[in-house]
Parts: sequence; structure tokens; C-alpha cells
Amino acid sequence: MDLCFMPAYTNFTRILKNSQNPLGTSVLLILSWIALSDGNLDDSELAQLQEIASASSSGSDINKLLEIIESRDVEAIRLASEVVKAHFTGTKARLFLEMAIQMSIADNYLLPSENHILRYISDLLNISKPLLNSIFTEFTGKAIPEPSDPSYASYWSSQSRPNNSEDNLSRLDKAYVTLGIEKGATLQEIKKAYRKLAQMHHPDKYATLGEEATAAAKINFQRIKDAYDYLVTYA
Repeated sequence: MDLCFMPAYTNFTRILKNSQNPLGTSVLLILSWIALSDGNLDDSELAQLQEIASASSSGSDINKLLEIIESRDVEAIRLASEVVKAHFTGTKARLFLEMAIQMSIADNYLLPSENHILRYISDLLNISKPLLNSIFTEFTGKAIPEPSDPSYASYWSSQSRPNNSEDNLSRLDKAYVTLGIEKGATLQEIKKAYRKLAQMHHPDKYATLGEEATAAAKINFQRIKDAYDYLVTYA
């Protein structure tokens, strides 16, 4: 056989071959892709990925997966996508997209790069654009923005979060945004918003997707609970 026509044996191929759970490893790579989509990974994001990886039985090193994403290894993303697509159909496909949306908007802001990844995942899992928009609206209260055209300079300038992003919000403001309610909401409104989000984001919903997805959902659920606890105490 002509070696020129053999599939490339990449770093991710080796990692996947040695993984005790190839699906889990593939999910970790996709989550790493979302986390690094803005080109930056702060300490809290790294800690969350490490926590998710530690819950995985795959034995994969999250730092090596991050290096693969940083190297822009398109073949690795394609391979991981194939594994995810083979395992997640029907209800599982929707749940995986929900989880990806939650991770993308964890900072209450959706970058164009994150938007494109969500659309990629939606296409991968045969989820229609109307259904993607419906799911996104369900979790954010807003329609998913139309993707920016990379040919426009404005696209590249928008890769950085705006000055009024979460980084410049007070903890109280962040808590209101996380629960999706207006500043000054009543205690009853706060509790109502929390009950709705707790039902939507409960980790038990994602147990069928595996350890990695469940761990990611637990992190997101804790973020919502922390916001609720803070508002109940200080608002």
C-alpha cells in the first residue's frame, strides 16, 4: 500500500487509540475547543476543564488536548466529531448541543467563534437551524445571532469581548445576568428564575452523555446556584 494514501497518524489519533474511553476523550477535545475558541484560557476555565477531565475514565491528559486545539489541528477536531456523531443521536444529540450552548455562554457572552462552533455541532448532529435557534432561545431568552462573515474586518475585531462584558461587571450584576433577571428583581422573581434554570440545567439530564458531560453540567449548575445564593443573601 502507498503510504501517501494512508490516514495521517496524528497526536490525537495516538491519544484516541490509547484512551480507555474514546468517546470521553472526544468530548473533552470538543469542550477544549469551545473553551479556547476566543484564543484565551484563564485560570478558572483551565481549572474547570481539569475538573471535567478528572471525572473522566478516559485517562486523557487535558493539557495535551489543549495543545492540540492550540495547534489548530483540524484533523483532530474532525476525528473527535466523527466519534461524537456516531454515539450521539436523537435525544442525546440535543442534550450534547444544550451542553455546548451552556459552556459557550457561561460568561454570559457569545463570541462569533463560539457561534460558529455551535452551528458546526448542530450541523454535525443533524439538528436543523430552526431547532438550534429554538434551543438557544430556550437557554438564553434570545435568538442565536447570525454568524459574522470572517471576510469583514469587524468580525476579527469582535473576537475580543466588549468593554462592558462580564469582566467589568460587579458580582451582584453577574448574578442577575446569570439568572437572566433584571437588577432589583424581587425575592419571588429570583426564586422563580432559579427554579426554572435548575430544572433546565440539572446535571442528571446529561448522565446519558457520559462522565465528561455530567461533570461539565455540574460546573454550570453550581455557577447558577452560586448566583442564586448570592442574590438571596445580598440583593
